[in-house]
Amino acid sequence: MKGPESAARAALAALIRKDIAVVERLTDALESLPADAGDSQTAGVGYRLHNIYSALENSFDQISRTFENHVVDPSRWHRELLLKMFLEIPGVRPAVLPEALRDSLNDLRSFRHLFRHGYDFRLDPVRLNRLVEQWGGAAPKVLKALLEFASWLTSPGPSIAS
Repeated sequence: MKGPESAARAALAALIRKDIAVVERLTDALESLPADAGDSQTAGVGYRLHNIYSALENSFDQISRTFENHVVDPSRWHRELLLKMFLEIPGVRPAVLPEALRDSLNDLRSFRHLFRHGYDFRLDPVRLNRLVEQWGGAAPKVLKALLEFASWLTSPGPSIAS
């Protein structure tokens, strides 16, 4: 099997586990908003959702750099990076995430982009609550998949059939 040496795999597994801990802490701090939530409340929830995806994307980026280190279109880098996490790369690595999580993570990625780059908009508490709820359903599955991938990285003689 092609791929990184055991030290690089162990380092990547440690980074993924660190990012999982960050995502768990941020997820635990999420709260539903009242329909009349003010800017401070919505900004706090938006900031946590932004940081959750940023931590996930950090793991995705490091996985990609460690295994395939290839982004074709820099203008669509974030989208392409996420899509690569659903791909098994035969002889290199298994898929990091199950296909069923694609929509939830894409919605979170899209929100993070809006939150990061939109400076003249108000966050809608109802829409934020939907995203918080969606993430709440996806979070355990995403974190489980990442933990399984980290374990695969450090297992003796990992193979993509694992």
